[in-house]
Amino acid sequence: MRKITTILIIALFSKVPAWSQNNTSAYSIIGIGDIENSYFDRSYGMGNSGVSLFSGKAMYHANPASYSRLDDHFFAVEMAGRYKGVTYNSDQISSTGNSSDFQIEKLAMAIKIKPWWGISFGILPFSSSNYSFHAPKDVQGSNASINGYYTGTGGVHKFYLANAFTPFKNFSVGVESAFLSGSLSQTENLPTDNVIGSAITTQRDIYLSKMYYKFGALYNTRISKKWSVSAGATFSNKTTMNADYSLTVTDGSQTIVSDEKYKTGYFTLPIMYTGGISATYNDKWTFATDFTQQQWTDIGYKGLTYQLVNSNRISAGVEYSKKLYYQGLKFEKYYVQAGGFYGGSYLQMYNTQLKTYGATVGLGLNSRRSALSYQFNLEVGQFGTTQKNLLQQNYVQVGVMLSYRDFWFTKVKKYD
Repeated sequence: MRKITTILIIALFSKVPAWSQNNTSAYSIIGIGDIENSYFDRSYGMGNSGVSLFSGKAMYHANPASYSRLDDHFFAVEMAGRYKGVTYNSDQISSTGNSSDFQIEKLAMAIKIKPWWGISFGILPFSSSNYSFHAPKDVQGSNASINGYYTGTGGVHKFYLANAFTPFKNFSVGVESAFLSGSLSQTENLPTDNVIGSAITTQRDIYLSKMYYKFGALYNTRISKKWSVSAGATFSNKTTMNADYSLTVTDGSQTIVSDEKYKTGYFTLPIMYTGGISATYNDKWTFATDFTQQQWTDIGYKGLTYQLVNSNRISAGVEYSKKLYYQGLKFEKYYVQAGGFYGGSYLQMYNTQLKTYGATVGLGLNSRRSALSYQFNLEVGQFGTTQKNLLQQNYVQVGVMLSYRDFWFTKVKKYD
């Protein structure tokens, strides 16, 4: 086997503007941060509509049942990165800020063990938290308030192992066993003031972990000589994450509080399910659509100005695949994609549920002389609103994926 291996931010949880230089998402202060909607796989350019899709050569991470449809005796390795640029708008500011960064988001591998059994394992982002803002804080025992500075970084990654099986023709099932692990670092800085005296800094470090499971099913059939259709569905149960806390409070240069503790119910992920259908025409055109719901209302997580509510997301996409015949074999030269999505976030602020929508395009290139493939994606979208003094985030994402595919096991007969 061969191996290939700043910036203007506004936090409107108070009704005054704030800013900082960082690569931030102001709303990621809630819970475990912004939950990732992309799988950084071949469905990226189709609005991430991949729950009913499968391939003999590429991984589709939305549905763990898809891995049993990989080609026999092959393994695949994929690595993906993403550049993201964001601009921020609000009725509270007269100019626009921006932030940007590039990160490696995925490293995954898949192997077809048996004709009826495929596995995949790797690491994917699950959530991210990165914010920075100024906001007033009331001083207990007085009518005064001071302007505190709040920052946070961190997030959660998913280390997964998925097994997929094909118990009978055209039908597959799969289960993804994942270990969610990450950390959140949250800091509150209260500057020197006539009311509180010297500067006070509160540092919270939270280390999160929990096993997480997703179940999937996939069925496909040919309905005519040129048309085939597929349907897929996934389900994830409610999961409560554990946390190790570390709290440190300093008054000037003196530490006044230093505490560590363990909590078994830091944050609960709700029941999540996705359903999707797709159709392929003449082995060239593929049309797909997905619907996802996350039942956050049952969790009952809320604050003074916000609460978590059920979120829905619908996406759709189309792909054209150019195929050639090379030495008697069918070869995919390239594919182009387009898609879009619309949904309501799980975050509701001042009785306004935040919305997100966007469009995607993608291009994939396959090398005929090597085992490498390349994918390039562009996503343009919007999250949030400027209503009720809230923050609107307009973003552009550019994704790049490199894939390597080869035989993982070959028997060779020798003759004298």
